Amino acid sequence: MSLRRLLLVLALVAVHNRTDAAEPATYTVKPVPFRLEARLEGTFEPPRITDVRPDMKRWTQLVVEEAVPHGTRVGTGDVLVRLDTAKLDEAIRDLEISGRLASIALGLQERELAILEKATPLQLEVATRMRRVMREDVDRYHAKEAELAAAANDKQLEAAEFSLANAEEELAQLEKMYEQDDLTEETEEIVLKRARFEAEMARFNADLTRDRHDRMAGLDLPRRREFLANLDRASELDFELAQGSLPVALERQRLELEKARNEQRKAAENLAELKAERSRMPIRAPTDGIVYYGRWRLGKWSDAETAAARLRPGGQLDARDTIMTVIGPGKLAVRAGVPEKDLARVSAGTPAKVVPRAFPDVRLDAIVRGVSPVPVAGGRFDALIELAGEHPRLVAGMEADVRVVVESRPDALAVPKKAVFSEPLDDEARFVFVVMPNGKEPQKRTVAVGRATDELVEISAGLTPGEEILLERPKPAEKPKAEDQRPEPEAPAKPAAAAPAK
Repeated sequence: MSLRRLLLVLALVAVHNRTDAAEPATYTVKPVPFRLEARLEGTFEPPRITDVRPDMKRWTQLVVEEAVPHGTRVGTGDVLVRLDTAKLDEAIRDLEISGRLASIALGLQERELAILEKATPLQLEVATRMRRVMREDVDRYHAKEAELAAAANDKQLEAAEFSLANAEEELAQLEKMYEQDDLTEETEEIVLKRARFEAEMARFNADLTRDRHDRMAGLDLPRRREFLANLDRASELDFELAQGSLPVALERQRLELEKARNEQRKAAENLAELKAERSRMPIRAPTDGIVYYGRWRLGKWSDAETAAARLRPGGQLDARDTIMTVIGPGKLAVRAGVPEKDLARVSAGTPAKVVPRAFPDVRLDAIVRGVSPVPVAGGRFDALIELAGEHPRLVAGMEADVRVVVESRPDALAVPKKAVFSEPLDDEARFVFVVMPNGKEPQKRTVAVGRATDELVEISAGLTPGEEILLERPKPAEKPKAEDQRPEPEAPAKPAAAAPAK
């Protein structure tokens, strides 16, 4: 086969393949209505929301006896929840009795302190005087009395021995004298008997005095010195103890009195707070409105089922949690969450349309009143939308769909988003594929884009109405396989007339 024949066959095959393949989807560029909006989900919110909580700090045993049903319309001061107050009343009575007893005990402590403040200086003065007297006695004993006691002991022994010597000498003289005189024998016997007795007594007294002298010198005087030394040391320690302990005891009594006063003050505050909390029972409505169980937060009711379970008779309330919400009268608004992707489209003053889900045929004009400057949850901002009108059957807590209209034009040049592509290495460079006449390959053309919705993107330059563009990237043309490109061996040359016509 000649090269010319081969090229002709390949061209016919390509035409056949294009005819069999499905035509690529296209879009004719034309002005279309263009609306840039953000679609939000929201909840109708009341103008006045008042949380109802037990708000108890001291008393936490909050047992429900009765509670008004969910949805009850109430007035200011109406009873919302009745609580069992028997234990609280008993606790208040006990505290009142304890307070009176504490006042009596405090009075006794105050009187004891007054006495102790007067007695402490006197006790310190007595301790000082006793120490001085003891020191004087000890000093005098060592200076004089010890020596005098030893001398007196010696003198007593000396006197006894002297008396014994005199008695014995006198007896000897009498016996010698009576041998020479002529006294009667009876008189002589009486005098000698008396002298002998006195000598015997003097001898006994001398022995006794010697024993006492030895005891005094060997035992009593050393013991006396030791006793006085110990007594002096004990007196010194007593004095030091008095100096240290008496002021401390006085200060301790002052601190104990201060502590007792502080405890009495705390008990009085506790009693006052319990009485105040008792005065807030039963729990009453803080304002006019409708009672909702649970808590309203950022456009949603929370803990409604938990609150309903706790508000049954016998249920236990948490003193810090909101158990009810009173919805005040007034015009409703819508609290909606704004995703981050729509944050640039939603701003204060932007008009909106609100469609209650309960009444899908209702359209309420509205305006965005404000958007939170920081997210209230992951990737979500809070928007407050003010309604221009009202609907009699709308109540707080109902859900709504919100459309915030950023821009609306009837004849914007916009094309489907999927028809606009970006360069792999330059996200800002955008282009489309324009369908060319006569079956030519589509033309890649750079375009300038404006705002975009979820489906359309505005074209500000690069296209004109009436042009057709591809909705998908064109598939690359298939190249012939390597074996198809190999030339066949040439046939023997033929006359020129046998060649195919052009």
